[in-house]
Amino acid sequence: MNKRKVHLNSIYLNSISYSSIFEIGDTESCHPVTKAIAVQQEDLKFQEEAFDFADFDIFSRKADRLASAFSVKQENIHHSARINVGQISIIGASSSSVVQIGSLANLHSEARIKHIRVLKEEQDNEAEI
Repeated sequence: MNKRKVHLNSIYLNSISYSSIFEIGDTESCHPVTKAIAVQQEDLKFQEEAFDFADFDIFSRKADRLASAFSVKQENIHHSARINVGQISIIGASSSSVVQIGSLANLHSEARIKHIRVLKEEQDNEAEI
């Protein structure tokens, strides 16, 4: 892949997090991966409870990928050695996302997030036991 130079007038990126990538220019490959456990508690009283990735099979299962129905032969011809961009405004990018200005030949991105909600009623029932 021939690498090109980027001319970018301005960019505003408010937030980028959790294995996300902001890339300016041409890139051969990119493989961001996120694994996260998100805990939301209804009660204001914080109860420290340990969670481990091994406790949830979502983090160890093989991903269900779509089978490619056909292959596409692609050839890119860049008529200029420069990438010219005026202005970009991005609110946020999170959980293995990619913001790319330029070509990206190979992208494999994966995000696995286990959401756990602890309701006040459940906390009260556990306290009575």
